Amino acid sequence: MVSNFSVFGSCTCRDIFNSTINKDYKKYFKIGGNGIRLSFISIMQPPVNYDEKDIIIHPQRGQNVYFTDWIKKDFDKVFLEELKENKFEYLMMDTYYDVNFGIVDIGNNHFVTNNVRLDETKFYNDLEYKRVLKITENPNEYFTIWKEHCDLFFNFLKDNCPNLRVILNPTRHMYKVLNEDGSLSSIDSCLDECKLYNPYRDMLDEYIIKNFDVDVLTFDDNTLLDKDSIWGFSSLHYYPKYFSDVTDQLNSIIKREKMASDLKISELNKKIRLNKREVLLNKISSRNL
Repeated sequence: MVSNFSVFGSCTCRDIFNSTINKDYKKYFKIGGNGIRLSFISIMQPPVNYDEKDIIIHPQRGQNVYFTDWIKKDFDKVFLEELKENKFEYLMMDTYYDVNFGIVDIGNNHFVTNNVRLDETKFYNDLEYKRVLKITENPNEYFTIWKEHCDLFFNFLKDNCPNLRVILNPTRHMYKVLNEDGSLSSIDSCLDECKLYNPYRDMLDEYIIKNFDVDVLTFDDNTLLDKDSIWGFSSLHYYPKYFSDVTDQLNSIIKREKMASDLKISELNKKIRLNKREVLLNKISSRNL
């Protein structure tokens, strides 16, 4: 049976459900509404009042259309309704957008995601007040706000999607590529991103693991980057093996969940989830020593 997924996070989650990248995924999973390019903080804020013409990124073609759509989805907060209305079985999430992009205070502590190209819109430039806030620049302030909204998000799931299983995907920026001769090369620019962003991913993931009943995927610290990714080269665009590994992990989680009606298996399932969380917490702790 094919399992029904939604995604809240970045391309490192969404690309698992892309036939060009993970060609056999439809044998096991289907993907519904998603919360791509949304901050935990923004999604738990009220919808934004705006005129649609004011968020258009010009010229209206190519990627600019997608950038406008992502801003619109962030402003409308439709993802919460999609979670409520659709009977998703699993929600896969990551914390990339909060760490890498942050939020914009648009006045009266009303926050939106600091989406790509938002600063090119008439809406943004007409704001009387705006303040960009990033965890890399103001970690204590950002983390305090983020924790409050993360709690609100999980409370929303508890109240409105009680049967939804959450899977945290602890992806990280990586910096090594496989050369044609089988050797490995390190990419300095990617290594810089690892040093800048990964510690904050650890911080947010740790909070989620310690406070909420989530399943956790295992992320191989030796994951390689794909020089030939369809999206172009990036420290978050992984070699194809990553996607087959994640597919296997998801199928293992699904199999355990399907068998959990048996009390003994249900208890075993809980122990496995706790163990996986503990493994990731220990990894995070060792990196912070």
